[in-house]
Amino acid sequence: MLKNLVIGILFLAVSLFFHLPSTEAGEASYIGTDGCKECHKIETEEWQSSKHAKAFKRLLPPEGKKQKKKKKRLVRTLNKKLKKDEQLDHTKDYSKDKKCLPCHTVGYGKSGGFESVEKTPGLMGVGCEMCHGPGSEYAKLHKAKELTFTRAEAKAAGAVYGSEDEKVCKKCHVNPDSPMRAEVDEKYKFDYKEFLSLDKTYHKRYPLKGKH
Repeated sequence: MLKNLVIGILFLAVSLFFHLPSTEAGEASYIGTDGCKECHKIETEEWQSSKHAKAFKRLLPPEGKKQKKKKKRLVRTLNKKLKKDEQLDHTKDYSKDKKCLPCHTVGYGKSGGFESVEKTPGLMGVGCEMCHGPGSEYAKLHKAKELTFTRAEAKAAGAVYGSEDEKVCKKCHVNPDSPMRAEVDEKYKFDYKEFLSLDKTYHKRYPLKGKH
């Protein structure tokens, strides 16, 4: 009888083990800037007037005489230093160019990332998740624990921090497909520390609250 009881307990333990829910975070997907602004309203408002937010517009043909002249001058200067197959046209629409979209949209080429202006308008520009990673999982953590979650927990849920890892920024700012790179013109050399100090680049860096 004791033997049967032990076998029964072991069977129950094994059954429970295989039916426990996984503690690993699910595959993260993109939620867009709208998915972040509920808790980060001030940062979102600041981002909307930043260069990152306007990154997608830079792929579009210029509007008005003033914009055309400005872009024409910029492109003409660049073309003097670019290779023949890299030459730019200031009147061209680059909003569907596969070389441009990875750094002018959120998550292009990845599951749940930018597809087109029509399908995924909320992922145009360099949004929150370009610097912090796809947010579906760590957004749940933020809502569940608010100010008590730790940075380690956020990272485990897929969050990344451009402010502590320059590779996050360099994937676009030091990109061989970009015509605006240091070997083309020294003025495009990327200085990570200087970049972090520029408030209007993305949003102000506020002192963190809580444990994260």
